Amino acid sequence: MRHGPSWLRSTLLVAALTVSALQTPMPWGVLWLMVPLSVAASMLWAWRFGAWGVAIPVALFAAAVAREGPLSLWVWWIPVACLSAVWMGMREEGGGPSGGERAWMLLPVLLLAAGLPWALRYPDFIARVERELKAGDAQLVAFCEQLGYQGERLASLKRTIGENATLRQHALPHVLPSVLFVWVALLIGAGRAVASRVATALRWPALSSARLREWRLPDGAIWVFLLGLALVIAPLPSWAPTAWTLLINTLLGFCVQGVAVVESLLLARGVPPSIIVLTMLFVFTVAMPVFMLTTAAVGLSDVWLDYRRLEPVPDPE
Repeated sequence: MRHGPSWLRSTLLVAALTVSALQTPMPWGVLWLMVPLSVAASMLWAWRFGAWGVAIPVALFAAAVAREGPLSLWVWWIPVACLSAVWMGMREEGGGPSGGERAWMLLPVLLLAAGLPWALRYPDFIARVERELKAGDAQLVAFCEQLGYQGERLASLKRTIGENATLRQHALPHVLPSVLFVWVALLIGAGRAVASRVATALRWPALSSARLREWRLPDGAIWVFLLGLALVIAPLPSWAPTAWTLLINTLLGFCVQGVAVVESLLLARGVPPSIIVLTMLFVFTVAMPVFMLTTAAVGLSDVWLDYRRLEPVPDPE
């Protein structure tokens, strides 16, 4: 029996993407739909026709550049996301990639995010985002005034918002590329779900799936992490946004690997999956910074120790 995402779930996914596109300022709102749809097409095409799948991202890039010009920051995300999809599609034969290998296939998107701060229009982009966020702060203050905030309570709120805005202004150029990377990575995941639905409708073999407990980044990811760490430590202020982009996102990948190690060890000792999920959510909610640092440390050490291979293998008989 074939198993794939239901039409209802796929319809709800497309509806959610459409609503998000309407709520996002243009032209960036276009990415909510264009990235998943083009990713699905690129992945299916590469799965069936191999390296010829590169034709789709090349065609999309040529069309976007012809329409918006090469200096438009948003147009680059569609073809680069398609390159990751082509990579995934070409690996579908023979069982498909594992979860960690799929994350590694997001490398083209990560490199684009790391190179974004060097774009000519990046300062203008940061200024535009900052204006949008300041407008949101003003709307929040107006909303609180409507709720009855006044006097010292309102002044305290404005003071807190002002302090956060100052901190945000310094952090935004360093953090925004990582936010865009995570956003596009999620859209690529949505495109993979659409591709799975289309493959089921066409009666093609089901797309490969991966379990979290088997997540393991390829060893090459450690070199990306070390490069980001070296650039953060180096006295090169102009490289700081690129350095933090590489460092933050590789650490997020190793966080997931740390969670996978913990889940694998707990499952091997008979802990029910529901208890594991509730425990993880509780620890993440109560001590999020400690949770992130601990799981990242476990994921990084797993590169050398490979905890899951240290588990005893039960006798087949």
